[in-house]
Amino acid sequence: MGTLVIFNFIQIAVIALVLYVVKKFARTERAARIVLLIAPLVTIVFHYSSFLFRLITGNDAVEYLGNNPNLIMPIYPCNLVMWCALIYGLMKDKTSRLALLISDYMFWFGIFSTLVGMFANVDFIVNPTLADYEVTKSIVAHATLLFNVLLVPVLGYLRPDFFRNMRNLAISFVVMYVVGSYCNLVFRALVSDAAAYDVNSMFIIHSPFDGAPFLRYPLIAAVALVAYFALFTAVDVLGHPKGERWFDRVSARR
Repeated sequence: MGTLVIFNFIQIAVIALVLYVVKKFARTERAARIVLLIAPLVTIVFHYSSFLFRLITGNDAVEYLGNNPNLIMPIYPCNLVMWCALIYGLMKDKTSRLALLISDYMFWFGIFSTLVGMFANVDFIVNPTLADYEVTKSIVAHATLLFNVLLVPVLGYLRPDFFRNMRNLAISFVVMYVVGSYCNLVFRALVSDAAAYDVNSMFIIHSPFDGAPFLRYPLIAAVALVAYFALFTAVDVLGHPKGERWFDRVSARR
């Protein structure tokens, strides 16, 4: 695991350098929009690179696709963050309710899910080597997604607001449950119950943790919302003077 940690810290250093360059040179709205569009495309290319290579070379692309269901549907949280980053990059009005919902989900949820994908990478745990392109691709794809997530505050699109952040994260968790249930239903209907169990989109069917069968999506989401409540409260306290924090505003309404 030491190799993985060192590799990830190198990636984080590179991300920090590129973010500095972006912050310095992407000073116009047009430049920021271009960066927000190119970044998710880079992540998507990394995500599909093995499939695209097999497709071009005629080397069992369809079989590879069948063995990697996250290339077919957004079965994992980071898959959903990746496509949200692309949708956000394509949106013209980044102050709309939908844009704020996506940016809140991308940053506040994406920053944790991408770091987990980098430092607790399942592919590396199963095959602990960077010599395997499939393993390295998985880690680098999560790193590029982290870059996407960090662009939101770097380019000035992060707008912390306790009530909106909590509402949008709650909506996001419901959407994730709907997406996961739909993916599981599709694999159950088109393949088999066993396939749906193996896919286990959004960890709805069974727990991703051995020895903790109760830790399925509903409980994970509930625990996450409590954690986000504490996090958003801390951000609100640090960002507002006494009397203007969310609990002060609630008290004032009574």
